Amino acid sequence: MNEPKSSSSPATGAEYYRRLCEHAAVALVATDAEFRIVCWNAAAEELLNIPAGQMLGKPIEQAVPEDRRKLLRRLLQRTVERGVTSEFELHMPAPDAEHRDVLVRLSRIGAPGEPAQGVAAWLVDETQRKRLAEKLAQAEKYASLGTLAGGVAHHFNNILGGVATFVDYALTSGDLAAMKRALQMTAEAAARAGKITQSLLSFAEQDTHRTDLADLTEVVLTFSHLVERPLAEHNIKLQLDLRPVPVVAVEANRMHQVLGNLLTNAEEAMPDGGAITIGIERRESHVVLTFRDSGCGIPPEHLPLVFEPFFTTKGLLAGGDHANPGLGLSVVHGIIVDMGAAIDVESAPGQGATFTISFPLETATASRG
Repeated sequence: MNEPKSSSSPATGAEYYRRLCEHAAVALVATDAEFRIVCWNAAAEELLNIPAGQMLGKPIEQAVPEDRRKLLRRLLQRTVERGVTSEFELHMPAPDAEHRDVLVRLSRIGAPGEPAQGVAAWLVDETQRKRLAEKLAQAEKYASLGTLAGGVAHHFNNILGGVATFVDYALTSGDLAAMKRALQMTAEAAARAGKITQSLLSFAEQDTHRTDLADLTEVVLTFSHLVERPLAEHNIKLQLDLRPVPVVAVEANRMHQVLGNLLTNAEEAMPDGGAITIGIERRESHVVLTFRDSGCGIPPEHLPLVFEPFFTTKGLLAGGDHANPGLGLSVVHGIIVDMGAAIDVESAPGQGATFTISFPLETATASRG
Protein backbone atom coordinates (compact mmCIF):
# COMPACT_ATOMS: atom_id res chain seq x y z
CA MET A 1 0.00 0.00 0.00
CA ASN A 2 1.36 3.39 -0.93
CA GLU A 3 1.66 6.01 1.81
CA PRO A 4 -0.42 9.15 1.24
CA LYS A 5 1.69 12.01 -0.05
CA SER A 6 1.98 15.22 1.90
CA SER A 7 0.27 18.19 0.36
CA SER A 8 3.53 20.15 0.58
CA SER A 9 7.15 19.05 0.38
CA PRO A 10 9.39 19.78 3.38
CA ALA A 11 11.80 22.67 2.99
CA THR A 12 15.40 21.70 2.42
CA GLY A 13 18.77 23.45 2.43
CA ALA A 14 18.76 27.25 2.50
CA GLU A 15 14.95 27.43 2.55
CA TYR A 16 14.82 25.35 5.74
CA TYR A 17 17.24 27.64 7.55
CA ARG A 18 15.48 30.74 6.26
CA ARG A 19 12.20 29.50 7.74
CA LEU A 20 13.96 28.50 10.96
CA CYS A 21 15.27 32.03 11.46
CA GLU A 22 12.12 33.76 10.28
CA HIS A 23 9.81 31.88 12.64
CA ALA A 24 12.13 31.56 15.65
CA ALA A 25 10.47 32.44 18.95
CA VAL A 26 13.45 34.65 19.86
CA ALA A 27 14.03 37.95 18.08
CA LEU A 28 16.91 37.62 15.61
CA VAL A 29 18.72 40.32 13.69
CA ALA A 30 21.62 39.19 11.49
CA THR A 31 24.13 41.14 9.42
CA ASP A 32 26.57 40.59 6.60
CA ALA A 33 30.31 41.18 6.96
CA GLU A 34 29.76 44.95 6.63
CA PHE A 35 27.29 44.87 9.55
CA ARG A 36 24.32 45.61 7.30
CA ILE A 37 21.08 43.91 8.26
CA VAL A 38 20.16 40.88 6.13
CA CYS A 39 17.69 39.22 8.52
CA TRP A 40 15.02 40.77 10.73
CA ASN A 41 12.61 38.06 11.79
CA ALA A 42 8.98 38.29 12.88
CA ALA A 43 9.87 38.18 16.58
CA ALA A 44 12.20 41.17 16.09
CA GLU A 45 9.40 43.07 14.38
CA GLU A 46 7.11 42.41 17.33
CA LEU A 47 9.69 43.15 20.03
CA LEU A 48 11.12 46.34 18.50
CA ASN A 49 7.89 47.42 16.81
CA ILE A 50 9.75 48.09 13.54
CA PRO A 51 8.83 46.34 10.24
CA ALA A 52 11.62 44.38 8.58
CA GLY A 53 11.22 46.42 5.39
CA GLN A 54 12.41 49.52 7.19
CA MET A 55 15.63 47.92 8.40
CA LEU A 56 16.86 45.41 5.81
CA GLY A 57 20.04 46.65 4.13
CA LYS A 58 20.72 49.31 6.78
CA PRO A 59 23.64 49.35 9.25
CA ILE A 60 22.67 47.48 12.40
CA GLU A 61 23.66 50.40 14.59
CA GLN A 62 20.57 52.23 13.33
CA ALA A 63 18.47 49.68 15.19
CA VAL A 64 19.63 50.91 18.61
CA PRO A 65 19.29 54.29 20.34
CA GLU A 66 21.96 56.79 19.42
CA ASP A 67 23.55 56.80 22.87
CA ARG A 68 24.34 53.05 22.55
CA ARG A 69 25.75 53.03 19.01
CA LYS A 70 29.36 53.62 19.99
CA LEU A 71 29.14 50.68 22.39
CA LEU A 72 27.52 48.50 19.72
CA ARG A 73 30.26 49.26 17.19
CA ARG A 74 32.92 48.32 19.72
CA LEU A 75 31.18 45.07 20.64
CA LEU A 76 30.62 44.14 16.98
CA GLN A 77 34.34 44.44 16.28
CA ARG A 78 35.15 42.48 19.44
CA THR A 79 32.73 39.71 18.50
CA VAL A 80 34.13 39.37 14.98
CA GLU A 81 37.81 39.64 15.86
CA ARG A 82 37.81 37.40 18.94
CA GLY A 83 34.93 35.08 18.10
CA VAL A 84 33.41 35.55 21.56
CA THR A 85 29.83 36.24 22.59
CA SER A 86 29.15 39.79 23.76
CA GLU A 87 26.18 41.05 25.76
CA PHE A 88 24.67 44.45 26.51
CA GLU A 89 21.31 45.93 27.44
CA LEU A 90 19.02 48.37 25.68
CA HIS A 91 16.15 50.51 26.90
CA MET A 92 13.82 50.56 23.90
CA PRO A 93 10.64 52.65 23.56
CA ALA A 94 7.45 50.61 23.80
CA PRO A 95 3.86 51.51 22.90
CA ASP A 96 2.45 49.73 25.96
CA ALA A 97 5.00 50.86 28.56
CA GLU A 98 7.56 53.53 29.35
CA HIS A 99 10.28 51.34 27.85
CA ARG A 100 11.37 47.76 27.36
CA ASP A 101 14.55 46.27 28.78
CA VAL A 102 16.13 44.24 26.00
CA LEU A 103 19.15 41.96 26.46
CA VAL A 104 21.22 41.67 23.26
CA ARG A 105 23.64 38.78 22.67
CA LEU A 106 26.03 39.10 19.75
CA SER A 107 27.65 36.05 18.16
CA ARG A 108 29.95 35.66 15.17
CA ILE A 109 28.65 34.03 11.99
CA GLY A 110 31.27 31.86 10.33
CA ALA A 111 33.48 28.87 11.00
CA PRO A 112 36.52 29.30 13.29
CA GLY A 113 39.62 30.31 11.35
CA GLU A 114 37.57 31.67 8.43
CA PRO A 115 36.62 35.29 7.74
CA ALA A 116 33.44 36.31 9.55
CA GLN A 117 30.32 36.37 7.39
CA GLY A 118 28.53 38.67 9.78
CA VAL A 119 27.07 38.86 13.26
CA ALA A 120 23.86 37.47 14.74
CA ALA A 121 22.10 39.55 17.39
CA TRP A 122 19.67 37.62 19.60
CA LEU A 123 17.29 39.89 21.50
CA VAL A 124 15.44 38.85 24.66
CA ASP A 125 12.75 40.95 26.34
CA GLU A 126 13.88 41.20 29.97
CA THR A 127 11.22 43.72 31.02
CA GLN A 128 8.90 41.35 32.83
CA ARG A 129 11.73 39.45 34.50
CA LYS A 130 13.26 42.69 35.78
CA ARG A 131 9.91 43.95 37.07
CA LEU A 132 9.35 40.66 38.89
CA ALA A 133 12.88 40.77 40.30
CA GLU A 134 12.27 44.30 41.60
CA LYS A 135 9.01 43.23 43.20
CA LEU A 136 10.71 40.20 44.75
CA ALA A 137 13.50 42.37 46.13
CA GLN A 138 10.92 44.75 47.56
CA ALA A 139 9.00 41.85 49.09
CA GLU A 140 12.20 40.52 50.66
CA LYS A 141 12.92 43.95 52.08
CA TYR A 142 9.43 44.15 53.58
CA ALA A 143 9.90 40.66 55.00
CA SER A 144 13.03 41.84 56.78
CA LEU A 145 11.19 44.71 58.48
CA GLY A 146 10.21 42.48 61.39
CA THR A 147 13.84 41.63 62.04
CA LEU A 148 14.86 45.25 61.58
CA ALA A 149 12.15 46.53 63.90
CA GLY A 150 13.13 44.09 66.64
CA GLY A 151 16.81 44.95 66.31
CA VAL A 152 16.16 48.69 66.27
CA ALA A 153 13.90 48.49 69.31
CA HIS A 154 16.51 46.49 71.20
CA HIS A 155 19.37 48.88 70.44
CA PHE A 156 17.35 52.03 71.10
CA ASN A 157 16.01 50.63 74.37
CA ASN A 158 19.58 50.04 75.52
CA ILE A 159 20.62 53.54 74.48
CA LEU A 160 17.60 55.27 76.02
CA GLY A 161 17.91 53.19 79.19
CA GLY A 162 21.50 54.31 79.57
CA VAL A 163 20.58 57.96 78.97
CA ALA A 164 17.81 57.79 81.59
CA THR A 165 20.24 56.30 84.11
CA PHE A 166 22.86 59.00 83.47
CA VAL A 167 20.38 61.83 83.77
CA ASP A 168 18.68 60.43 86.88
CA TYR A 169 22.01 60.03 88.65
CA ALA A 170 23.10 63.55 87.73
CA LEU A 171 19.84 65.08 88.95
CA THR A 172 19.86 63.25 92.29
CA SER A 173 23.54 63.69 93.03
CA GLY A 174 23.67 67.46 92.68
CA ASP A 175 27.30 67.07 91.65
CA LEU A 176 28.29 69.45 88.85
CA ALA A 177 30.98 67.09 87.62
CA ALA A 178 28.46 64.24 87.53
CA MET A 179 26.05 66.40 85.54
CA LYS A 180 28.81 67.22 83.05
CA ARG A 181 29.68 63.56 82.74
CA ALA A 182 26.00 62.69 82.27
CA LEU A 183 25.71 65.22 79.45
CA GLN A 184 28.84 63.82 77.80
CA MET A 185 27.53 60.24 77.97
CA THR A 186 24.13 61.40 76.70
CA ALA A 187 25.84 63.03 73.70
CA GLU A 188 27.73 59.79 73.01
CA ALA A 189 24.49 57.80 73.21
CA ALA A 190 22.78 60.23 70.82
CA ALA A 191 25.68 59.80 68.39
CA ARG A 192 25.28 56.01 68.52
CA ALA A 193 21.55 56.39 67.88
CA GLY A 194 22.27 58.67 64.95
CA LYS A 195 24.72 56.16 63.48
CA ILE A 196 22.11 53.38 63.69
CA THR A 197 19.52 55.63 62.05
CA GLN A 198 21.91 56.56 59.23
CA SER A 199 22.74 52.89 58.64
CA LEU A 200 19.05 52.03 58.47
CA LEU A 201 18.46 54.80 55.96
CA SER A 202 21.28 53.45 53.81
CA PHE A 203 19.95 49.90 54.13
CA ALA A 204 16.46 51.02 53.04
CA GLU A 205 17.64 53.42 50.34
CA GLN A 206 15.36 53.31 47.30
CA ASP A 207 16.63 56.14 45.09
CA THR A 208 18.83 54.63 42.41
CA HIS A 209 18.91 57.72 40.17
CA ARG A 210 22.17 59.32 41.27
CA THR A 211 24.48 61.70 39.51
CA ASP A 212 27.71 61.58 41.56
CA LEU A 213 29.37 59.10 39.20
CA ALA A 214 33.11 58.51 39.24
CA ASP A 215 35.52 55.86 38.01
CA LEU A 216 35.98 52.98 40.47
CA THR A 217 39.77 53.24 40.35
CA GLU A 218 39.64 56.97 41.10
CA VAL A 219 37.31 56.35 44.04
CA VAL A 220 39.73 53.79 45.51
CA LEU A 221 42.69 56.15 45.04
CA THR A 222 40.83 59.00 46.74
CA PHE A 223 39.70 56.75 49.58
CA SER A 224 43.21 55.39 50.18
CA HIS A 225 44.64 58.91 50.28
CA LEU A 226 42.13 59.86 52.99
CA VAL A 227 42.66 56.86 55.25
CA GLU A 228 46.32 55.93 54.77
CA ARG A 229 47.71 58.21 57.50
CA PRO A 230 45.06 57.42 60.16
CA LEU A 231 45.61 53.70 59.51
CA ALA A 232 49.37 54.07 59.90
CA GLU A 233 48.78 55.62 63.34
CA HIS A 234 47.07 52.34 64.31
CA ASN A 235 49.93 50.25 62.89
CA ILE A 236 47.88 49.19 59.84
CA LYS A 237 49.58 49.25 56.45
CA LEU A 238 47.40 50.01 53.41
CA GLN A 239 48.50 48.47 50.11
CA LEU A 240 47.03 48.99 46.64
CA ASP A 241 47.14 46.55 43.72
CA LEU A 242 45.33 48.37 40.93
CA ARG A 243 45.58 46.77 37.48
CA PRO A 244 44.50 48.53 34.24
CA VAL A 245 40.77 47.89 33.70
CA PRO A 246 37.93 49.44 31.70
CA VAL A 247 36.26 52.43 33.33
CA VAL A 248 33.57 51.41 35.83
CA ALA A 249 31.19 54.25 36.67
CA VAL A 250 30.06 54.02 40.32
CA GLU A 251 28.21 56.36 42.68
CA ALA A 252 31.15 57.94 44.49
CA ASN A 253 29.51 58.67 47.85
CA ARG A 254 27.96 55.21 48.17
CA MET A 255 31.19 53.51 47.09
CA HIS A 256 33.08 55.50 49.74
CA GLN A 257 30.53 54.24 52.26
CA VAL A 258 31.12 50.65 51.10
CA LEU A 259 34.88 51.02 51.48
CA GLY A 260 34.48 52.80 54.82
CA ASN A 261 32.30 50.03 56.25
CA LEU A 262 34.71 47.35 55.02
CA LEU A 263 37.57 49.32 56.57
CA THR A 264 35.78 49.54 59.93
CA ASN A 265 35.18 45.80 59.81
CA ALA A 266 38.85 45.17 59.04
CA GLU A 267 40.12 47.51 61.78
CA GLU A 268 38.01 45.72 64.37
CA ALA A 269 39.55 42.41 63.24
CA MET A 270 43.10 43.82 63.67
CA PRO A 271 43.25 45.52 67.09
CA ASP A 272 47.05 45.14 67.18
CA GLY A 273 47.64 46.28 63.62
CA GLY A 274 48.14 44.45 60.35
CA ALA A 275 47.72 44.99 56.61
CA ILE A 276 44.86 45.86 54.27
CA THR A 277 45.14 45.30 50.52
CA ILE A 278 42.68 46.80 48.03
CA GLY A 279 42.96 45.40 44.51
CA ILE A 280 41.23 45.99 41.18
CA GLU A 281 41.61 43.66 38.21
CA ARG A 282 39.75 42.24 35.26
CA ARG A 283 38.55 38.64 35.45
CA GLU A 284 36.97 37.47 32.21
CA SER A 285 33.58 39.21 32.02
CA HIS A 286 33.94 41.22 35.24
CA VAL A 287 35.94 44.00 36.82
CA VAL A 288 36.70 42.83 40.36
CA LEU A 289 37.53 44.81 43.49
CA THR A 290 39.06 42.86 46.38
CA PHE A 291 39.35 44.12 49.95
CA ARG A 292 41.64 41.89 52.00
CA ASP A 293 42.72 42.20 55.64
CA SER A 294 45.17 40.18 57.75
CA GLY A 295 42.93 40.06 60.79
CA CYS A 296 41.54 37.29 62.95
CA GLY A 297 39.30 35.88 60.23
CA ILE A 298 35.68 34.70 60.33
CA PRO A 299 34.60 31.30 61.67
CA PRO A 300 32.98 29.06 59.00
CA GLU A 301 29.64 29.00 60.85
CA HIS A 302 29.47 32.81 60.72
CA LEU A 303 30.28 33.27 57.01
CA PRO A 304 26.66 32.77 55.78
CA LEU A 305 25.46 35.40 58.27
CA VAL A 306 27.91 38.28 57.80
CA PHE A 307 25.59 40.27 55.51
CA GLU A 308 22.52 39.79 57.73
CA PRO A 309 21.21 42.95 59.48
CA PHE A 310 22.20 43.17 63.17
CA PHE A 311 24.51 40.16 63.01
CA THR A 312 27.67 40.98 64.96
CA THR A 313 30.34 39.18 66.95
CA LYS A 314 31.90 42.44 68.18
CA GLY A 315 29.08 44.33 69.89
CA LEU A 316 28.35 44.37 73.57
CA LEU A 317 25.69 41.67 73.28
CA ALA A 318 28.14 39.38 71.50
CA GLY A 319 30.80 39.73 74.15
CA GLY A 320 32.62 42.66 72.61
CA ASP A 321 33.79 45.78 74.41
CA HIS A 322 31.97 48.46 72.42
CA ALA A 323 28.60 49.21 70.84
CA ASN A 324 28.20 47.69 67.36
CA PRO A 325 24.70 47.42 65.89
CA GLY A 326 25.82 44.95 63.21
CA LEU A 327 24.57 46.94 60.21
CA GLY A 328 27.83 47.77 58.44
CA LEU A 329 28.14 44.74 56.17
CA SER A 330 24.39 44.54 55.49
CA VAL A 331 24.58 48.14 54.25
CA VAL A 332 27.55 47.18 52.06
CA HIS A 333 25.60 44.25 50.61
CA GLY A 334 22.54 46.41 49.90
CA ILE A 335 24.54 49.12 48.14
CA ILE A 336 26.52 46.67 46.00
CA VAL A 337 23.42 44.74 44.89
CA ASP A 338 21.68 48.03 44.12
CA MET A 339 24.62 48.95 41.88
CA GLY A 340 24.05 45.78 39.85
CA ALA A 341 27.20 44.13 41.18
CA ALA A 342 27.77 41.16 43.50
CA ILE A 343 29.74 40.71 46.71
CA ASP A 344 31.18 37.61 48.34
CA VAL A 345 33.45 36.89 51.28
CA GLU A 346 36.13 34.27 51.91
CA SER A 347 37.78 33.74 55.26
CA ALA A 348 39.19 31.30 57.74
CA PRO A 349 40.09 31.75 61.43
CA GLY A 350 43.50 33.38 61.77
CA GLN A 351 43.84 33.99 58.02
CA GLY A 352 42.04 37.29 57.56
CA ALA A 353 39.06 37.97 55.31
CA THR A 354 38.71 38.83 51.64
CA PHE A 355 35.64 40.63 50.29
CA THR A 356 35.24 40.35 46.52
CA ILE A 357 33.00 42.78 44.61
CA SER A 358 32.32 41.90 40.96
CA PHE A 359 31.08 44.47 38.46
CA PRO A 360 29.79 43.02 35.13
CA LEU A 361 32.09 44.00 32.30
CA GLU A 362 29.14 45.21 30.22
CA THR A 363 28.61 47.89 32.91
CA ALA A 364 32.26 48.86 32.69
CA THR A 365 32.21 48.97 28.90
CA ALA A 366 28.97 50.90 28.74
CA SER A 367 30.35 53.57 31.02
CA ARG A 368 32.94 54.40 28.39
CA GLY A 369 30.41 54.64 25.58
